Amino acid sequence: MKKSFIGAAVVLSFLIPAAAQAQSPAQAQDQASISVTAPRQSYTLGANEFTEFANMYALSNGQVAQFVQRGNHYYVQLKDTVRSMQRAENSTKKMVATRLRPVGPGAFVTDSGAELSFRDNGEEVRISGFERLPDARVAAAQTNVLMVARR
Repeated sequence: MKKSFIGAAVVLSFLIPAAAQAQSPAQAQDQASISVTAPRQSYTLGANEFTEFANMYALSNGQVAQFVQRGNHYYVQLKDTVRSMQRAENSTKKMVATRLRPVGPGAFVTDSGAELSFRDNGEEVRISGFERLPDARVAAAQTNVLMVARR
């Protein structure tokens, strides 16, 4: 009886590693085909860090982007012209503002996936995925629109 248990143990000791090796390539292949995207890290702006960005920027499509801060929240608002922006500020009707979430120094994202980055101490803003902002004027079929503006 002891011989049969020892014999079975010997056989299993050879079969288990062979079975594990047979599964390893399949498991490795499954692992290679899984893609996981990590969420962007948040970033806390310093006390006056946003002040260099809180301006109006003339976009190359003729629209105007204005960046504003309300408490600890940051927003971008789009209008067709500077004049329409000024009229909206003086009216009781609220402008559509898209919240910006800081992800690094001078870098922001929106919940819709637009990415904004400031350069040259806030002199230039680059907006990737511009079509994802409310009130953005782009052709319906355009995607991944990059908008660059200077103050």
